[in-house]
Amino acid sequence: MKKGFLKRIGGYFGCLKGNDRVCIAFHPLWGVPYTFYTYYISLYLKEIGLTDTALGRLMVAGTVASFLFSFISAPLVDRMGRKRATFVFDLLSSALPPLVYLFSKNFFFALLAVILFNSNKIMSIAYYLVMIEDSDEESRIVAFNLFNIITVAAGLLIPIAGIFVDRYGVVATERVFLIVSFLMMTAMILFRNMLLKETAIGEKLRAASAGKGFGAFFREAYKPYGDAMAFLRRNRAALLFVLINILFYVYMNLGSNYSLYFVPYFTDRLGMDAMQSSVLGSVYYGGMLFAMILINPLFGRRGLIFGVRMSALVTLLGLVALVVIPAKAYALAIAATLVMALGYGMLKSEVDGGLAVYTGSEYQSGVYALANLFSSGLGIVVTALCAVLYPHSPRWLYILCSILVFLILLGACLVKEPNQAERK
Repeated sequence: MKKGFLKRIGGYFGCLKGNDRVCIAFHPLWGVPYTFYTYYISLYLKEIGLTDTALGRLMVAGTVASFLFSFISAPLVDRMGRKRATFVFDLLSSALPPLVYLFSKNFFFALLAVILFNSNKIMSIAYYLVMIEDSDEESRIVAFNLFNIITVAAGLLIPIAGIFVDRYGVVATERVFLIVSFLMMTAMILFRNMLLKETAIGEKLRAASAGKGFGAFFREAYKPYGDAMAFLRRNRAALLFVLINILFYVYMNLGSNYSLYFVPYFTDRLGMDAMQSSVLGSVYYGGMLFAMILINPLFGRRGLIFGVRMSALVTLLGLVALVVIPAKAYALAIAATLVMALGYGMLKSEVDGGLAVYTGSEYQSGVYALANLFSSGLGIVVTALCAVLYPHSPRWLYILCSILVFLILLGACLVKEPNQAERK
């Protein structure tokens, strides 16, 4: 039985080829530096003078920028091609923000970095499509799970980073992380671009827009959204997964490790110092990694919908626990964080994989852009609300997240497999 399980896991990881293999192979050069510098960026900004209210304003500004970038993302990716758009906007959204943060002296430098980072709404669509568009359904699920595994694996090393933060201070240590992030990400983007190939659909759509001026680009900007909406009207399962995706990414940007409030919650609400927060961060990343490596492969394509339901339920239990536990109860905080992390680790891969599987068509760029657009729009409202409520009580952070994940669970309970006519 053990041998059969190991064989299944080996087959799971070995099914990638082409662009998906290239993307996954190079992803550690993005995931490791990104995790290190973003984990302490909130404390770094607070050390140079930003308040909790200012962090909230940055989050709101980020969601506004995300909304605007999302609006032009689909037609721009179709016009530029998946490979070229990935290259250009990965430089803008991944490599440049650490450099801007490095020279940050006030709110406006941080604002510029946040705006640049949120151009990843364009990059992520291009990157996901160049990674999965020429792959089969099973490979798409595997690719997204491996992508997420690599992204969170570096978090297990955060306590080591915490030692340096504790010894040299947040500002000095974070500046080293920012320099290394800029150099590693730039090198990764350049070398990965040499090996990627444009997808078949990407070639087709880029050729269709060849010779058209930017006036035509703006006139036709709405077309991918119209096509995507028509596709979703006749595909109920795809529509529900888009709604689930919208809710999930609002939750992710508000209450996960992507949030500027994530580490401050440990210090402000749970009463932890920087070193204790780094240990809790390691628990969080370790829980996600355990779920992605050992739990998610068991669901696969056939167990996708069940996986979303179970992971949403587990996530909800962890979020509620973080709201109700008392401050300085470190053992309870570790347990609650672990449960939340296990749920998040399952949920992100299942939501990403579900969207990739159920929206697979020539309208996929428009569907992804539409999901990004609405998640950004909803994110503006929810993040602004959190920015107002958090200074009064940090608990509001995970109360709002609990509501979002409950709605995800409700949506997943309504999903049924589409018939052949609906999937076209």
